Amino acid sequence: MPTDKETDWIYRESTKKLLMRLLLAGCAISVLLELFVLGRKEKFGVDGWFGFYAMLGFVSCTLMIFAAKGLGLWLKVPTDFYEEEKTGKATKKSSKKKTAKKAARKISKKKKGGAL
Repeated sequence: MPTDKETDWIYRESTKKLLMRLLLAGCAISVLLELFVLGRKEKFGVDGWFGFYAMLGFVSCTLMIFAAKGLGLWLKVPTDFYEEEKTGKATKKSSKKKTAKKAARKISKKKKGGAL
């Protein structure tokens, strides 16, 4: 296992802990700064609650992550998707291309006067 100095700085456990602490401190500071905002007007009623915008950001980010996971499952292709032609498995598109090429060769041979 590589030592702490051999790994990149972003993958070190000490860096991960520092970044997590900075993230949590930034979130806490942004919520606490809401105490000092004076004269904020409510537009919908719920946007006047303490920490509403922090919670809105958290919920929307979580929903985007779940949507991305769902899209990933929906758009996923098999791992051997690009290897099918190499292994000899003919897909519908590749078999159509092959038959079209064969037909084109037959036509060109007929024009040249060659045998089928």
